[in-house]
Amino acid sequence: MDSNGDCLGVVLAGGQSRRMGADKAQLVWHGQRLIDRCAQLLRAAGCSRVVVSGDYPQYPHVPDQYDHRGPLGGLASVAASEAESRWLVSAVDQPLLDVTLLRALLDGLLVATETGRAVCRYGEDPLPMALLVAPETRRWMHYAVSGDSPGHRSLKALQEHLRIHALPADAATRARLRGVNTPEEWQALLDQPPP
Repeated sequence: MDSNGDCLGVVLAGGQSRRMGADKAQLVWHGQRLIDRCAQLLRAAGCSRVVVSGDYPQYPHVPDQYDHRGPLGGLASVAASEAESRWLVSAVDQPLLDVTLLRALLDGLLVATETGRAVCRYGEDPLPMALLVAPETRRWMHYAVSGDSPGHRSLKALQEHLRIHALPADAATRARLRGVNTPEEWQALLDQPPP
């Protein structure tokens, strides 16, 4: 069964990159900007469309509608304007991902739905993830980011709400999932070959 049709790819790129001191989306790794690499991986994994969550007018994008609400605010902004119910989401700063890891999330989402779960991730890592976005989920995200309760404003809260199907994540897999947040982490990554 094809688990990858009619899927929206979402590149989370709305952060301010304070610790990095530069826009992470524009960093170049092995000749390719991170934002382009992430979008390319999501398309190669089978997403029919890819949008960037953040203010990137040169790409199909959805600007953040909720200030200071983090990744969940970005997803809630996308949910308000995009119709697809199946999403594959990655942070822009995860360049060690590959297509195999992303496709496994979509396959895992099929398994998850058979047990009433609506999100698939690796182990305890919140990103990348595949999820089903029902109308009730869209309402939940809007409420979570527009209310005053900070406890609901996280990807973890969203994932717990949707019920998690976790794929195994050994040390090698977790190393591929890590994001790059500081200049030191970026320097260490520059010497690593693409997967």
